[in-house]
Amino acid sequence: MTKLAASNLSVQTHDSRLLDKASIMVQSGELVVLLGPNGAGKTTLLRVMTGLLKPTSGAVSLDGQPLSDLTPMQRARKIAYLPQSRPLAWPSRVIDVVTLGRFSHGSSIGNLSQDDQAAVDVAIEACDLKALRQRRCDTLSGGELARVHCARAFATNAPLLIADEPVAALDPKHQFRIMDLIKHYVSKGGGALVVLHDIRLAATYADRLVWMKDGSITADGPAGTTLTVKQMAETFGVNARIDGTNIMIDGSID
Repeated sequence: MTKLAASNLSVQTHDSRLLDKASIMVQSGELVVLLGPNGAGKTTLLRVMTGLLKPTSGAVSLDGQPLSDLTPMQRARKIAYLPQSRPLAWPSRVIDVVTLGRFSHGSSIGNLSQDDQAAVDVAIEACDLKALRQRRCDTLSGGELARVHCARAFATNAPLLIADEPVAALDPKHQFRIMDLIKHYVSKGGGALVVLHDIRLAATYADRLVWMKDGSITADGPAGTTLTVKQMAETFGVNARIDGTNIMIDGSID
């Protein structure tokens, strides 16, 4: 069981407080979805929890050990991270991009151990990329490219996945496909913290919903207890009608 825990995280920059005493935990076997409006602090929280940004105050621990005590390589072996922006600087092949997931294990393209090759093959199979493995990534559709990035993360064999809007700009079919891949990863013992903007998608897949506004976490729990008319109003400023995972937005609150 791997557990990543953040306690009372605050991030202050100039005159802005990007995080305000935020506490959250994700562990093996659960899919946690982070919800909140633009500017709520979601990406900042993920960057702190991956060790890419130092908090002004508060702490992050991985299995009880301060995250700051780990080297970048050690963190990368434990936490696979998919940021919002995932540019490819050159027209790499699918197989080469997926292989990047093994760099945290000291491997490189053209220099893979048997374990590295097995991890890459499993990730490509899981993400249904066998037919595309020799394709250049600049020839892929948005949905195909999203699966490539998922495969790169899965190839790491990290016990935790943190993904910032992995389904952004995808059509509904491919949104479900990516979330199915993440759910399958969790069912095999991984833990995932995912930022989504689609409330229905979040309610369908998440074991827990964590709600953010103005840098603070305002609610944390299953959709059945936190997905409420009041929470939608307080978080997003909208009037909503909720029936299970069926959510109707009636308009903004004046």
